[in-house]
Amino acid sequence: MISIYRYINGISLNGREYLLNKENKVLLFPSSDKAFKFLAKGGVETKDEEELEDYGIFFERGGEADEH
Repeated sequence: MISIYRYINGISLNGREYLLNKENKVLLFPSSDKAFKFLAKGGVETKDEEELEDYGIFFERGGEADEH
């Protein structure tokens, strides 16, 4: 599973802010393709994860998000 996050105030020393669902749980995507499509609906048009970093957005794979 993939979660989407950014660093608070764009500073990596700060914690991470994750996209949340309606129940305030981390929003998880089954594939990066689904995550990219979700972001595109919000106006973030990128081809790959490297371009996402230009927006200050990052993907996290696996159960890492569950630890936060």
